[in-house]
Order: sequence, then structure tokens, then C-alpha cells
Amino acid sequence: MKLGYLSIPPACAQHQGPNGFFAAPRANLAEALGFTEFYALPPGAGGGGVEPGGPERQALLRILPDRPGRVLPELVAVDGNPRRQNGRTAGALVAPAIGASTVRAQSRQGHAPLSVSWLDADLLARHWAAHVTGSTHAARCARRRDWRVARTVVVDDDPLRAEATVKGPDSPCRAYYRNALPPGASDAAVAALIDACVLYGSQASVMAQLEALAQTAAFGTLVFVDHPWPDAALARRSMTLFADAVLQLHQTPTTFKIKKLELA
Repeated sequence: MKLGYLSIPPACAQHQGPNGFFAAPRANLAEALGFTEFYALPPGAGGGGVEPGGPERQALLRILPDRPGRVLPELVAVDGNPRRQNGRTAGALVAPAIGASTVRAQSRQGHAPLSVSWLDADLLARHWAAHVTGSTHAARCARRRDWRVARTVVVDDDPLRAEATVKGPDSPCRAYYRNALPPGASDAAVAALIDACVLYGSQASVMAQLEALAQTAAFGTLVFVDHPWPDAALARRSMTLFADAVLQLHQTPTTFKIKKLELA
């Protein structure tokens, strides 16, 4: 299982970094922890701003061909002539998807689906079936690695604090998932959606939830949805605990040792 990183701007504001990347203070941390995918708007899509609801509401997102935290020297001129091709080129596209019919259409067009973070396990299972159908109609093989499932993840040594982080009245997570429900939805409905779609709790509990999700939905990349959490230290700790557990469980011992050496 690979890890992707997608940040949610504060209040889903129109905020994006250079080259259409949805910037966040923890993007560099995600890179250091072994996250391998970061997402941006396709070229030409940034002029009109981000659709209401944040990056998960976009029709298409591209995968950056390089990690956003990596800054390398650039050749700006050759023999005194400016070099025009600077910066990243467009990478493969993923299509944030809600309904199974959308997944089927996107898969027929060759776009890899990214299932948004407010879909429960039953809907995700329908997404996989739709991806298989769409790929088959286009004479392509449906591969597990091409499917990305987005999830908000909060890992804490104190399970009660993790629950308060995602369900508290001032939680950006609670506000985000309320917006995914029809207007006037009750507090109980919001809490039920969070319980069904957010991975939260202790490290062992979150990994058990992830394993159960992976049994239902055969996805290849878990897209970590990062909210503008008010407690930055807890957010960093949560991401670190989660990445460390995934590395141990889903990567080979050799790969894990190499990653540990890189972080050392």
C-alpha cells in the first residue's frame, strides 16, 4: 500500500501553492515519512480557482512527478539564452469520484479514480466494481495500484483525545464532513458519517480499521487527507504514528530498513 498526501485548505478556501499544489505546513513532513504521491490541479485549471468544497471536489487532479518538498537547482539559461522549460511537467491524472457511474466513466477514459473521503465501505466496494467495468469496456486491465481511496486519519496515544479531535464542535474535520451531508443534517448524522469514514483512535485501532477497509476495497494508495488542525504538534505526531505503522505493516523489511536509514 502506498501513501498519498492531500491537504484541505482552511475553510476550503481558494488556496494553492506554486504549480497548483495544495500546500500545507506538513507536506515536507509527509515527504520525509515516505508518502509518495502529492496532488495538484491540472495545467490551466488554476485560473478559475478551486471549486467550493476543496480539492476533493475537483473533477481532475494530477500527480506531481516530483515531491513538493524537494528543491533542486534549476538551469535557467544556456549560453545566455533563457531556458523555457522549467518546473514540473504534468503527471498522471486522477479523478476524485463520488458515484459509481462517475468511476465507470472515468475509468473508460483512462483516468485513475480517487474515491473521496466521505464514502463508506459499501460505496467503496461499488467503486471497485465500477472501475473494473469501465476498464474492461476500454480494453484495459483494472489494477489495484491505480485506485486511490481518500481518508482522514487521526492517530493519538489517547483514543479519547483522537475522538475529540475529529468530533469536537470546533474541529475542522467535523465542519468538513458536515458539508458532505445535506443542509440541516443533525449532529448525530455528522458523528455517524465520521465514524463510518474517518480512521481515528490509537495506532493499533487505526491499523485494524485500515485493514478492515482494505479487505472491502482493494485499493493501492491510501490518500491521507490533512485538515488545518489547530494543534500542529498533535497533527505531526498523528501523521508520524500512522506512517510508521503503515511502513511496518505494508512494506517489506528491506524497504522499511532503507526508509529508516533515510529518515535517520
